[in-house]
Amino acid sequence: MDPSLSMTDPCPNNLQGVSGQLFLTLLNTLLASKCPLGSSEPYQENYAPKLTDGEEFDFIVIGSGSAGSVVANKLSENENWKVLVLEAGGYPSATSDIPGLLFSLQETVEDWQYATEPSEKACLAMKDGKSKWARGKVLGGTSSLNSMLYVRGNKRDYDEWATMGNVGWEWENVFQHFKSLEKLESEDMNASEMYGRNGYMPLTRYDSDEPIAKTIKEAGQLLNYPSLLEENPLNPLGYMEAMNTIAGGVRVSSAKAFLASVKYRRNLLVALQSFTKKIIIDKKSRIATGVEVVIENRMLKLYAKKEIIVSAGSINSPQLLMLSGIGPKHHLEELGVDVIEDLPVGKNLQDHMIFMGFTVELNNNALKLKHSLHQIDDIYKYFLNRSGDLARISITNLVGFINTKNDSIYPDIQFHHIIYVPDDRYLLPLLGEAMGFRDEVTQRKQDFNKKYPTLEFIPTLLNPKSNGEIYLRTNDPFEKPMIRSGYFTDIGDEDINVLLGGIRFAEKVVESDPFKKHDPKILRANLPACDVFQFRSDEYWKCALRHLSTTLYHQAGTCKMGPLNDNSSVVDSRLKVHGIKNLRVVDGSIMPKIVSGNTQAPIMMIGHKAGVMITEDWRSKRDEL
Repeated sequence: MDPSLSMTDPCPNNLQGVSGQLFLTLLNTLLASKCPLGSSEPYQENYAPKLTDGEEFDFIVIGSGSAGSVVANKLSENENWKVLVLEAGGYPSATSDIPGLLFSLQETVEDWQYATEPSEKACLAMKDGKSKWARGKVLGGTSSLNSMLYVRGNKRDYDEWATMGNVGWEWENVFQHFKSLEKLESEDMNASEMYGRNGYMPLTRYDSDEPIAKTIKEAGQLLNYPSLLEENPLNPLGYMEAMNTIAGGVRVSSAKAFLASVKYRRNLLVALQSFTKKIIIDKKSRIATGVEVVIENRMLKLYAKKEIIVSAGSINSPQLLMLSGIGPKHHLEELGVDVIEDLPVGKNLQDHMIFMGFTVELNNNALKLKHSLHQIDDIYKYFLNRSGDLARISITNLVGFINTKNDSIYPDIQFHHIIYVPDDRYLLPLLGEAMGFRDEVTQRKQDFNKKYPTLEFIPTLLNPKSNGEIYLRTNDPFEKPMIRSGYFTDIGDEDINVLLGGIRFAEKVVESDPFKKHDPKILRANLPACDVFQFRSDEYWKCALRHLSTTLYHQAGTCKMGPLNDNSSVVDSRLKVHGIKNLRVVDGSIMPKIVSGNTQAPIMMIGHKAGVMITEDWRSKRDEL
């Protein structure tokens, strides 16, 4: 329904002449300002209706997310290569474009709407014991619905990849690929040499004007965690306002940065609402030759002269490989899938687990003035000037990296923060639904929030020891896969103890002198199973962790990169699938170990590095002829 149909004038005829003309000018300006939001005009025309059965391309890229858009951009630099991008979703909505509405996109048509299998060890306060795993089913993939934080991780992350046998993935190498895709636009960072200027992805940052953000940083400094101007991969401990993939108050997804910006390239084609069922692989030669794609009621076979590149993400990529006969032999045989290559696809699933149960009540001086008129003013600011709170993500851009064991310069916990205005009727219930909390859990949070602002400290487990796995539920490509998160399954309970260390640090922050002016009060969640324990005891917090820990949407590792002699790997260091020619995986699923930070930036880096490697490999083949 069009909201404008319900608009009425409560006081007709009170503006006449020039005053009426001025008011109509304002209305017309506001109406016109919404036109660019959710528009398909910046992007390539949808090529799907023009596709024909048997059509041939040089490269077919499956998925337009954080990696797929980047690798397609890089390959299409060669005007002699015809590149097709297949995306199962459509164009991003206006809601996707508005940064402040990021939590409104889950469980819409832009979301694959995945959920994990129930577990006895985690997610005990979630409906049906399941963790909701939102993934982008839209042009731009998950970069069209994530929190737009650009965090690269630290030097150790990538150096470890290299020591695991992945040649060329050490920090000094990947750092150059990060810089190549970046376009730094923050004036206060002009002197920085850590970020690139000539790439396609604009990077901006802002200091939140919420008083509580300043307080958090002051407390961090007292606890020996400095405030950082920028991410420092060599010495990454401290608090900072992370870079954002936001420009001019609008989200910049990977598709907007890397596809829309080169829509003039005639050799780069994008097909939307195009669901890839299977990769076509010649069993005798073990060469990937094409894909089977469903577009509305048509089933097409499309072919690639050079390569198929799977960039469907850490859930869809392993699912597609297994449906195509690449995966654990016993599992595929059970489902009647013809096995082509026995590889540990779907194993090594890693994720950044977060705890959503550390809530603090504050007094009103923690926030700048907020009331209904102010919120209307913010809506006006956004649609008129793309400014105000809707053009930002509040204090969610403030992140802190700490080491709970004090045994390294590298972090094991990352803090995110969410602030709720008093009697928050939008964000708080929306997050409760998005996370899948049971109703009574969300209701308790709302009860606490009636009169005063509440703050969520969200410790994030950066280096999980627990691994999960992804299996096919059936051999039907339209059936959602089976996802076992593996949360808290590690031997020795290191994961839960590190998160407990994060909670203990959050307590120190709240009890520090800078916080006293906000009258903080740590609140007890509605968890009857944990009420047998003394509030804030180790036993209580561990019980709460098993109930209220869930995903930060950073799934990785399910098509692990490693040398051929690593029996747990799926692709080699050039991202080629072991045992199959002309097939690569290019997305977060190739991470042998998940990075120590938000995954959007590293996945874009993977896309850029893959594009360079693929170009090198085919230039080498040409030179050999």
